[in-house]
Amino acid sequence: TTALHWSLTQFTPASMEVHPHNSLERMYTILVLLCALVVFSSFVSSASQAITSLRNMNAEQQRQQLLLRNYFNENCVSSELGNRIWAFFKQKHFALKKRVHEDDITLLPLLPPYLVK
Repeated sequence: TTALHWSLTQFTPASMEVHPHNSLERMYTILVLLCALVVFSSFVSSASQAITSLRNMNAEQQRQQLLLRNYFNENCVSSELGNRIWAFFKQKHFALKKRVHEDDITLLPLLPPYLVK
């Protein structure tokens, strides 16, 4: 169990400065370190999942923008026309994605009639 305790302290912020004096104390220390490892891993996992979710939300829009730029370059679209087209899509299409529409909210039909305007 001493080797397990030492190896766990190498992967966590724990140290070996306070030494357990018997097997029960050592097992308790190992249990606490394992719990700390699980909690920290869960935190890192949640943060990674949140970042991935944000990336996925913007992925399709970024892909469409890249395709539009490639289309301009491959088809020799003038920079003036390209800028006008880009401004149109930026104002009309890409901005619409940010607005919440009534159809997107599944709870609204559940409202009683006296609360609906």
